[in-house]
Amino acid sequence: MKNEHKNILIIGGGQASAYASQEIRKHDSESTVTIVTEEKFLPYERPPLSKNCLVDKRKYEDCLFFPEKFYDENNIEVKKNIHINNIDFNKKIITGNLNCKLSYDKLLIATGSKNRELEFENNDLKNEENILYLRNIDDSKKINLKIKECNNPVIIGCGFIGLEIAASISQFEKKVTLIEKSSQLMGRVIPEEISKLVKLKHEQEGNIFFLNSNIKKIEKENKEFVITLDLNKVIKTDLIIIGVGSIPNTSVFENSELIIENGIKVNEFCQSSIEDVFAAGDVANFYHPHYGKYMRLESYKHAQNHGIFAAKNICGLKESYVDIPWMWSDQFDLNLQLSGVCDDYDDMVSRGKDIREGIIYFFLKKNIIHGACGLAIGGKVAKNIRLASKLSEKNIKISKEILSDTSTKLNKYL
Repeated sequence: MKNEHKNILIIGGGQASAYASQEIRKHDSESTVTIVTEEKFLPYERPPLSKNCLVDKRKYEDCLFFPEKFYDENNIEVKKNIHINNIDFNKKIITGNLNCKLSYDKLLIATGSKNRELEFENNDLKNEENILYLRNIDDSKKINLKIKECNNPVIIGCGFIGLEIAASISQFEKKVTLIEKSSQLMGRVIPEEISKLVKLKHEQEGNIFFLNSNIKKIEKENKEFVITLDLNKVIKTDLIIIGVGSIPNTSVFENSELIIENGIKVNEFCQSSIEDVFAAGDVANFYHPHYGKYMRLESYKHAQNHGIFAAKNICGLKESYVDIPWMWSDQFDLNLQLSGVCDDYDDMVSRGKDIREGIIYFFLKKNIIHGACGLAIGGKVAKNIRLASKLSEKNIKISKEILSDTSTKLNKYL
């Protein structure tokens, strides 16, 4: 595809930006492509940070999406350690530290998300070296070192990240105490039955849970932290890891004309409210034509594919992003997979009896699959989760009797 030469600027150094840059080069070999990132690394995978990297089964340097020569060969410049402090959307100029000043013709914002921080009564605790969050390689390296030294680690938050870290710590033969303010693990989009099975697995491995538990205060006594919960339950620990969710990384845009509503609001073509400004990945609250609503997703596959579609639209291809959401979590020998939307349905049906053969819950709306969530030892639910995505994408009606019958192959209905 022939393109008019232009400056294409990508802010953010994650998966969406890496794959967007690759896709741009498939359609446009002439335009200038620049990635600006706060990181000191080339774009890299984040899922291993809470899993294999954390237990020394994978080297951090092996997590790059593309090696340095990819960017060199494709004439893509990556500016590292750059913190953007101002964007002039009228003049199409960004400025940052290290005397960074760049102009653009097309801008892709792929700044991802940032950790939601726990509020402390004692502000000194914010700088404690044994109170940690996981977001990047440096965080993962710190946690890796600390979990080897600690005796009784505590994780605050029982979402995917908190549970994955707990499963990783258990591989060092250490028990983890997990605190969660809600009544179940992994939020309301995960079926309660699956949540209970994951909790049981953690408990069998020695981990301890405090659900429906609010933290009243955290104090430091000598080298230990004292966490006081409801009913004055006290937990003592020498290491706290916090995973209480994340928020879109939009702070630099807050006082601009860019429309921000739970992320940068974009249409199905990744176009924001400002001409020539696009957004993709965790930072984007995008319109999904299949579900007829806006949504913001934080997942590996979405970041990659949304970045690719943003790039296509930057190159003028005008392609709508209609991918069915998908994500996964590995904890111990369990593999959990989630497809579609699991919080908007009028009926639900299960398939399978136990985690050895795999259990899947299908969420239906007018007999069409809107979402599916499965759990198994190993990847036994993967095929049917993929088929559920395809059935959903094509709006194929399918009965509860068919979905619940493990002897019936779902691919025959495609």
